[in-house]
Parts: sequence; C-alpha cells; structure tokens
Amino acid sequence: MEQIILSHGNRFLALSMESAGNSFGIPWWLEITETQKQLSILDCGGSPAIARQALDAGIGWAICRIGAAQFRALETYDLYRGRILTTRPPSSPRHNLREHAHDSL
Repeated sequence: MEQIILSHGNRFLALSMESAGNSFGIPWWLEITETQKQLSILDCGGSPAIARQALDAGIGWAICRIGAAQFRALETYDLYRGRILTTRPPSSPRHNLREHAHDSL
C-alpha cells in the first residue's frame, strides 16, 4: 500500500478478500497494509475472536458474519463500536471488481 500511495498520491480504503482473516491471518494483512492499516477492512469470516484481534491491532474495520446477540455484545466495547461490519460493502461483489465491463474474473 505504501508503494501505491507513493506512486499515485491518493489515499484509499483497502478491503481484503472474503474470509482472509481466517485464511491468512492478521499478521499477513498488517504486512500488506503497513502504516495504512487504519484505512483497511479485514474480512474475518464468522470469527468474532479474529475480528476483535484485528481491531485491537489497529485495523480500521472488521467484517464478521455473526448473529445479532454477538454483534450487540461486541458493540458494547467503545473500541469496537462502529468498526464491525456484518456484511461486505455493496461495492465489493465480484461483478463490481472489474476495471472494465468486458474484463473477466
């Protein structure tokens, strides 16, 4: 991310692939996002434990597919309030990730 920011001069929000927190872990995401970790979203699948660890590590937001009761419990902590997403952002479906309409995935 540092190289991209230096090359393009723009800041942006990084979104991990689906369940990357479970698959590759938090250290991997921290290495990718470097000093821009607060401007990133790590998808933690259905693991509230990984989501909490990600937020504690300074990652901006965590996606965690959890039930309403677990979500309410996590939202009681000031540090986590507003930083846990239960679904991926609307712009992240595969069909929206194409650079050009004719690109195939």
